[in-house]
Amino acid sequence: MNLPAGIKESPDAITYDVDDLIPVNAALSLGDIQNNFESANPALLITKKNIDIAGLTLKERKAERFPTLSFNSAYNFSRTNNNVALNPALPIFNQNKGLNYGLTASIPILNGFNTRRLIKQAELNIRIQRLFYESQKSQLNLAIVNAFLEYEQQKKALALEEENIVLARENVNIVFQVYKLNSNTLIQLKEAEKVCRMPIPVSLLPDTILKLPKRSY
Repeated sequence: MNLPAGIKESPDAITYDVDDLIPVNAALSLGDIQNNFESANPALLITKKNIDIAGLTLKERKAERFPTLSFNSAYNFSRTNNNVALNPALPIFNQNKGLNYGLTASIPILNGFNTRRLIKQAELNIRIQRLFYESQKSQLNLAIVNAFLEYEQQKKALALEEENIVLARENVNIVFQVYKLNSNTLIQLKEAEKVCRMPIPVSLLPDTILKLPKRSY
């Protein structure tokens, strides 16, 4: 890269080459994109996971209607050894140990219909998550269709521009051959070369990529 006059390149500057052409991927298929975007889009994957979490929450709420049984156990050990009896009523050596255990049963009978309300809320949350998933899916599918239509239009524009380039080069060649036969003027030849050398938009150059709008799929 050439720097403007008066600007010196730093000796520690990193030099690199950048290709100005990117190969065209003209084999994109709308069906392939629509079949794969559900498993590749982060937003849809998160919504799917939220649906799974809502399903687990519903199972937890339904489990609250059944009795629960708890088992508790504890082991105690204490030991006291006094070399001097400060009180005749207190033993010099004392040791206690033992295992305690028990069962606790809880049977829900009536809790103000709170469990039923929580179950209905969990079911409603699953429906909301599914509707949100379908809404996101529809919006992304519409964005993909619009982007693919624009992609097809740019491919057609590229093909048309390539034809124009070929015709302009053929025109220059014809004018040059006529000029060699002294049937044309130098001005006409210069005009033909000028048309052939006209700048072409980067997005329409041959062997360049067709740019799609930046969207997340």
